[in-house]
Amino acid sequence: MKFSGLPNRAYNILFHTHTVSGIVISVALYIIFFAGAFTLFRDEFYKWENPAARYYTGKPIDYDTTLQKVKSVIPNFDWSDDTYLTTPSYTRPDIWVSGHIQTASHQEEHFRGTYSPVNQAFSKELKTTTGETLYRLHFLDQLPGLGRYIAGFVSLFFLFATLTGVLIHWRNIVTKFYGFSLKGSWKQLWTNAHTVLGILGLPFQLLYAITGAFYILSILILLPTVLVFFGGNQQKVISAIRPNEGIVLKENAQTVSNHLSINQFVTKVQHEYPGFEINLIGLKHYKKEDAHITFMLKDAQSFTGDGLVSYSLIDGKKLIESMPGNKTYVQSVLFGIGRIHFGTFGGILVKIIYFILALLTCFVLISGILIWKEARNKKEYTDQQKRFHHKVTMWYLAICFGLYPAIALLFISEQLVPFQLSNRFTIVNSLFFGGWLAISICSYFYRTESRLTRFTLLMGGILSLVVPLSNSIVTGDWIGKALSTKQYTVLGVDLFWLLTGIVSLGIFSYLRKTEKRNNQLKPVKEIAR
Repeated sequence: MKFSGLPNRAYNILFHTHTVSGIVISVALYIIFFAGAFTLFRDEFYKWENPAARYYTGKPIDYDTTLQKVKSVIPNFDWSDDTYLTTPSYTRPDIWVSGHIQTASHQEEHFRGTYSPVNQAFSKELKTTTGETLYRLHFLDQLPGLGRYIAGFVSLFFLFATLTGVLIHWRNIVTKFYGFSLKGSWKQLWTNAHTVLGILGLPFQLLYAITGAFYILSILILLPTVLVFFGGNQQKVISAIRPNEGIVLKENAQTVSNHLSINQFVTKVQHEYPGFEINLIGLKHYKKEDAHITFMLKDAQSFTGDGLVSYSLIDGKKLIESMPGNKTYVQSVLFGIGRIHFGTFGGILVKIIYFILALLTCFVLISGILIWKEARNKKEYTDQQKRFHHKVTMWYLAICFGLYPAIALLFISEQLVPFQLSNRFTIVNSLFFGGWLAISICSYFYRTESRLTRFTLLMGGILSLVVPLSNSIVTGDWIGKALSTKQYTVLGVDLFWLLTGIVSLGIFSYLRKTEKRNNQLKPVKEIAR
């Protein structure tokens, strides 16, 4: 069955632009999707990587005591600036405190720490990094200054490559879909896999291409709106999205000591909005006469169930209410985009589906690289050009495939590097990126795609099996103990890496046996000739 496709000239133009745009962004896009797949479970990873946070009491939190603890530990904490408290949850039982510190040079210094309601201990820094590192990596934030913009433009080019891919395959899309076979040449196999899996994941890929570009390049998207519709007033645009940002504050507001209790506001919000969970608490001009508190609310049963409400900390007056039913169109759409992008609207099942689709997208990208290389392994290309194409392919595969064992190494480092070290965050990240670089370089020198693949599978398989072992040795929470104590989050992470390691080593063994069998058959074929 064939559909009427593009004219030959248009087909050729789109085919080449699809190929060029795809090969240019393939490595960055692979990193974004592979790291993004793990980012979906960063809350679950936080509980695994931080043994002190594995027990959730579920008891009411004394937020006033929490702020007093911050004040005693950090005397120069800047209460006049924005301060945020994340509320505890089952997967993340600690309270995350973020704000600013007053310095002698009057430069802005950001602060992030954690407070444990279980042992009432306050840490001046985030000791764990797995979820945070992978989250930042999925929009290339480790590249200073330009990383986010590179990720945003990669998303735009991905949208272009996806649409052009649909157009060039539209002519015989049904035939290719049902004609998928593991037989034939490698080029035919990669082409069929690229087409079929690309079509299966098309809605998911379009979703992430659009939402990813919007999130990262939102400043460029909103800039014309600021200039044309708001007369260059950026604050008005921010207020339209988050109305609590539009509350006017006094620059010279006087310091006061008669603030109402934050615990009272928490109780009030829970009573007035019984179907919602408090996700984040924001304080502005705390200890000042115009101080106010904002609660970010979430309804897990509703797709657009996000909302916020703000109160004055002096008299308890409600200042802002933006809840489902009275939110503007812009607010509903933007919060909806966030829930779609991070898969927070359907529980663990949606995250698992997103994870699988992200990995399938990574396979589509790898198959595209191999198609590009095989398509240039022809007589019309010189030996020098073929060597260049082979080197490019090897570097691409080395960087992409090296990320898998590197992430396993990140998990291992999270458990083995002692929490007492002051520069623990830096050490763990250095092991992750250094290990990724070392594995990628070693992979490249295996010279062929098959050997490179087997090496990374072997490294990834071994390191994956070490992940649950390191957790068991360091914390004592073996798989059996985690099951008996109902630590299902910890159990899920350990089982994932255990199964991943077994599958990787199984595939490695199969590929090695296949390679040996083919090498033994070569002399026989040569004699037959």
